[in-house]
Amino acid sequence: WGLPQDAAGRTGLSGSLRLGGVASIAEDDSIALRVRFAGAVPEPGTLYFRGPVLSTFDGREWVRLVPSFPVALRPRLDMELRGPSLRYEMTLEPSRLPLLPLLELTPDRPDAAPQLDGWLLTLRPDAQWQADRPLNDRVRVQATAWPQARHGPTAKVLGLRDLVALPPNSNPRTLQWAAQLRQRPELAGADAHTLAQAVLAHIRSGGYTYTLEPGTYTGDAIDEFWLDRKLGFCEHFASAFVVVMRALDVPARIVTGYQGADAEPQDGYWIVRQRNAHAWAEIWQEGTGWRRVDPTAAVAPERIQRGRSLTRPPGLMAGAVASIDPALAEQMRKAWETLNNRWNQWVLNYAQGQQLDLLRALGMAQPSWQDLLSVLT
Repeated sequence: WGLPQDAAGRTGLSGSLRLGGVASIAEDDSIALRVRFAGAVPEPGTLYFRGPVLSTFDGREWVRLVPSFPVALRPRLDMELRGPSLRYEMTLEPSRLPLLPLLELTPDRPDAAPQLDGWLLTLRPDAQWQADRPLNDRVRVQATAWPQARHGPTAKVLGLRDLVALPPNSNPRTLQWAAQLRQRPELAGADAHTLAQAVLAHIRSGGYTYTLEPGTYTGDAIDEFWLDRKLGFCEHFASAFVVVMRALDVPARIVTGYQGADAEPQDGYWIVRQRNAHAWAEIWQEGTGWRRVDPTAAVAPERIQRGRSLTRPPGLMAGAVASIDPALAEQMRKAWETLNNRWNQWVLNYAQGQQLDLLRALGMAQPSWQDLLSVLT
């Protein structure tokens, strides 16, 4: 009941992040998910699909946190729903990852949580929806998100110390820069939000460039990006921002996922592609909890506000076709994707009862799954 390529999962997400990792999939135009909304369509800048949350840094790579504190001392989810809700339906392509990149923030409550028959889905303390096994098949889920919800403890807990840890003897010049920033009189007693705004202001005015081709960073990569070359993609800005915030003793972490979607819907669905893969940051503020901060918006606001990612120039063949009639090439692609989506939705709708009805129409009075197997073989 599927197409041959259905078994080959592709994804822009993983359980780790290394500088250059997200940029390397920017040319991947394949579809990661389709989403449609029960009511008004939200602004592209609010479409954040939350994937793995990465909190441990070795100077080059971010991975998921292995807490060093007992459960009772770790930060809890403590989600508080605020503002209007957003009901949506999502069709996820196979990813071979045990997670659901759902809209921020989708709570764990009966009327809102995603439901997949035969699956165990768990909302982690970092607000990531975890599955009990990898998604090797296309699935469809319905859920409700609260884009204005807040989460995380509002008072300090010891487990937050894991979120200010930095590797020793790594990126010393960035740490020195952060110390000098903290010494400014107006920032001496500043809270996390004020410090974050100061770092974002530096990104806006510091000569940084958002690019898919920043070159390879070696050695103390954050130092080189932050203070020398200033060329990077979303993971460079998110990583450097989190390192600086931790150096300022502000708990911070990386969130990976998808941001934005195609400019126009297809067949009622908004398409999120692998090239929409994105990395942003979260900082913890006392009295508020975790707050999303997207440093990419400081250097390339069009990437976030319009939900459009940078793309590499097309290859020779694709460029030749598009140069002859780019509108026709785009029309052909959309037509194929629409046809493919209608087939996929029909397959997902074709439940067990419908399949047995088909067998009855073929003359089997009391069809069973053994009968179905006989027909298929």
